[in-house]
Amino acid sequence: MSIFGGNPAVKAGNHAYRCHVDGNKLLEAGKTEEARAKHDEALKYYAEAYDAGLDRVGMLMSYGVLLMRRGEYEKAKEVYLRVHYKPGLSKEDRFDLRNNYSICLWRLGKLDEAIATIKRAAADKKTTLVYTTLGMFLILQAEQTGDFSEAIAFNAEAYEYDDEDAAILDNVGFLHMTMAEKARADGDAEKASAERKKAYDYFTRAHKLKPRQITTLYYLAKMLEEDGQKERAAQFIDAALEGSFSSICPVSREEAEALRDKIKG
Repeated sequence: MSIFGGNPAVKAGNHAYRCHVDGNKLLEAGKTEEARAKHDEALKYYAEAYDAGLDRVGMLMSYGVLLMRRGEYEKAKEVYLRVHYKPGLSKEDRFDLRNNYSICLWRLGKLDEAIATIKRAAADKKTTLVYTTLGMFLILQAEQTGDFSEAIAFNAEAYEYDDEDAAILDNVGFLHMTMAEKARADGDAEKASAERKKAYDYFTRAHKLKPRQITTLYYLAKMLEEDGQKERAAQFIDAALEGSFSSICPVSREEAEALRDKIKG
């Protein structure tokens, strides 16, 4: 028996964490329904542990991640705030918290706050996760403001950091696709065409490295549909819909299903 067996919060938390890990393994194996059932069990025990006063940072962070995966962002925010106010939080835990909390804020419609939060994490160190998350946020902000300067500079830095990471390549493709859409809206057909070609090239590179990456599959399907290549587009969107849509994925399952219906309609 664990020495923590008498603590109801820790006991439930340990069981939840084991279920969470098992669910992730099933997900990686492509066993989506079994994974969902195991994650459902994890959520049940995480909630029990949380209500019993769980204060273990690792378990709380894992609970928040699983809540976000299920779209329960307000509850995830509450959980992350419990971590934030825990005394003696280590530098590494604070770093992880800022990364996760920024995603939660973005999903709650607070993009500027999300950017400010992850920039504080980036001030400590820049990892692939920081580069891909902040890179995506800056593109989304540029899409709103029309000012792409920071998004271009940061994603260029990310590309220099690792030009063979599929998520970074996907972001660079997304950046060029978004710039192509702006150029088209501005009436600059030549620039729109050039940016669109760059986007397609980066997405193709990302797909070769990570064939199951949902955003890449979605964007390639979208571009192929626009080019009238419906059969190839259908293959990509079907592959995207076979995947598990994570909390950080800027494309929702509903958007992917809508694109599939458009392609096959």
